[in-house]
Formats: sequence, C-alpha cells, structure tokens
Amino acid sequence: MADTVSTPPRQPRIFHGWYIVGIAVTSGMLLSGFQTYAFGFFFKPMSEELEIGRGATSAVLLIRAVIMGALALPIGMAVDRYGPRALMALGIILAALSTIGMAWVSSLLSFYLVFGVVRSLALGFAGGEVGSTVVAKWFVRHRALALAITSTGIPLGGIVMAPLAAVLIANFDWRNAFVIFGFITLAVLLVPSWLTMRRMPEDLGLRPDGELPQPPSAVRPEGNRRANPEERDWTMAEAVRTPALWLITLSLNMTIFMTTSITLHQVPYLTDKGFSPALAASAIILLTTVALVVKFFWGWLSNRIAIRYCIALSQTLDVLALVLLLTVSSTWSVIAYAFAFGLGRSEGLFGSHAYAVYFGRRFLGSTRGIVAPIRIAASGGGPVITGIFFDITGDYNTIIPIFIGVTVLAVGCSLLAKPPKVPAARAAVEEGG
Repeated sequence: MADTVSTPPRQPRIFHGWYIVGIAVTSGMLLSGFQTYAFGFFFKPMSEELEIGRGATSAVLLIRAVIMGALALPIGMAVDRYGPRALMALGIILAALSTIGMAWVSSLLSFYLVFGVVRSLALGFAGGEVGSTVVAKWFVRHRALALAITSTGIPLGGIVMAPLAAVLIANFDWRNAFVIFGFITLAVLLVPSWLTMRRMPEDLGLRPDGELPQPPSAVRPEGNRRANPEERDWTMAEAVRTPALWLITLSLNMTIFMTTSITLHQVPYLTDKGFSPALAASAIILLTTVALVVKFFWGWLSNRIAIRYCIALSQTLDVLALVLLLTVSSTWSVIAYAFAFGLGRSEGLFGSHAYAVYFGRRFLGSTRGIVAPIRIAASGGGPVITGIFFDITGDYNTIIPIFIGVTVLAVGCSLLAKPPKVPAARAAVEEGG
C-alpha cells in the first residue's frame, strides 16, 4: 500500500498565477491601454466629423467613471466570492461589440451610448481593476513583481495600440480602425481568459506564489494564528475605519485625476502647439516605453521601502513632467516631457499593491470597491474639466497649473498614509490564539 502521506505534492512547472498575470497584461493593453492612449488619436477626427466640442467628447470618460464606479463594489465582491472568469468573458464580448459598433456612431448620443455606456460596462467587468485584484490574490512574496508586470499592460497600449491607431486611422479612417480593434480584442482575449482566470490559488489546491503546502506535521496547532503572519486580512468594515484607507485613496486618485486628463488631451495639446501627429505618436511611444520599463524599478523599490514613499516619489516626478509640458516649445522639450512623465507612471502598480499591503488579499475586491466613488470623480471628472477649460479659454494653459497643485497635494497625502494599526480587540484575540 502506497504511503500517500509521505509522497510530496508535485510542483507545477509554471505556477498558474503567472498565466493569470499574462491575461491581465493582455487585457490591460487591449482594454484600458487602448482607451488610455490609442483613443487620443481618434479624439480630433471623430469630434470634428461629429461636430462636438472637446468638453462634450471628454464627457464619455465621466460616463465611464460613473458606470465603473457603480459596478466596482458589486464586482469586487463577486470577484472575492466567485472569481473573475464569467465576468471577464462577458466584458470582453461587450468590449469587442462596442468597439466595432463605433463604426456606426453618427451623433453625440450614440457615441455616449456605445463608447460611454456599453464599453464602460465592458471595462468594469474585464478591465484592469479585476485583473490586478486577482493577481494580488495569487501572490504574497512575489506580489510586487507580479503587479509590476501586470501594470505594464496599459503602457503597452501606448507602445502597441497608439501607433497602430495612428496608422489605421491614416489608412482606413477612424471608423474602420475601431472595427479592426474590436475584432483583435475578441480574437486575442476571449478563449485564453476563460481557460485561465481563477479566483485564488487555493481554489486549485495551490498556495500563493506557487509554494508547496506544508505537511500536517509542520502545521502548528494554533487555531486563530494565521498561516502567513506577515499578512493580515482586513474586512471591508475594518478597513473603512482607518485613516490609511482614505489617505492612500485620496493620494492615488488625485494622481488619476491628473493622468486621465493628460493622457486623453496630450495629443490634441501637442498638435495645437504646432507639433506634428508623428511627433505626438513618438512622444506617446517614448512615454509608454519608459513607463513599461520603470514598472520593474517601482516594483523592486516597493519591496524595500515603504509603499507611501514610493508613491510620493513617483508623484514628485509627475510635478516635474507637468512643468515641462506647460513650457514645451521644441522637439527636445517634448521628448523631455515624455521621458519624465513615463518615469512617474506607477499608479496601476501602486493602486493594487498598496491596498494589498495595507489590508491583505482576501477581501481586496470589496475594499477597493468601497472607495470607487472617489475614483469616479477623479477619472471621469478630470478629462471633462480639462475639455471644458479648453472650450472656454481656447487652450490648456490654465488647467495644467491646477494639475501641478493637485499633484503636490497628492504627495502630502502619500507621506501621511501610514500603515493601519490592528484594532485592539482583534489583536488580543489573535495573540490569545
């Protein structure tokens, strides 16, 4: 009779969590990356053909933010309980259909319906928040590295999708370009995500980071002691009572307020200044290439110093980039801006890593979901306010200094966001075993 107790469990050749990282990167590129960087090239030709102002065009991001914010908590709770597979499949199908449907948009209302409502539902179900939340659940020791890789999806959208958008629009017009992107999304994402995405490693009999389970003899008989004492899972109700949750949320979302505005309007801004679309595309490629590479630096650094200091440092680089953008006057100054702005691009990594470090992984989806209303105001309001400022003043020279001030405030919030302390009653229970 075989001694099954002494037989060591087999270690998979490649930990399944890394496949999940691969899907998260690809979905980040095709969904969020497309909307963040490639859509800027559709912005001017589409708004001119449909005869709508930049403020009204930018309002589609406000619609997106409201819908995604409303979905964030229920989707986060669903991911915590059921996993991401069905949600992502539905989101990918909606993303493909809405992108293809842009070929038939003929008015502001239809634009809001297709790209605002339907595509926002798609991003809520399958976008970066779902992917990064699941990745954070699959890793503990290697979480910073896994999230650093995951966060490369959006800058890859700038490296791959932005120049592709410029080429397709130039050769096939903006409507046909949308159709091509829709079919690419469906073909690349649907089947792999359905086969790969799972809620947590424990659902497949695995452990975070691919570690082997301890044999029964190695498990300490302490009922309330955690297997991973270095990580503590906070419930959503516990997390909302901590200053850390709100400070880190304000800090990250002030950055989002600025970055969503700049990434949408930077191509129109540069071309309004007299720079060519080719130079604007080159700036996006440089920016996103630097952003992609620097993710690994931020991931490495966040394992060595407190996450709040990493966030504050990246925001300081953002202040420098905004000053360069405000004073841009030559090709070299455009390059300097793009390089500096790329160095600071880390909010995707930090937005997942900070919450996981502070509050654990078990209730991560619901904890991130409860702060979604702040993200609504940040990601949706910023681009709209920027477009309105342009429509009123005819340029962006008033709004950029406001972004500089907001980013300075974000630095202060980051530095104040100290890790939360365990509630006294719960600490006593855990210590008592």
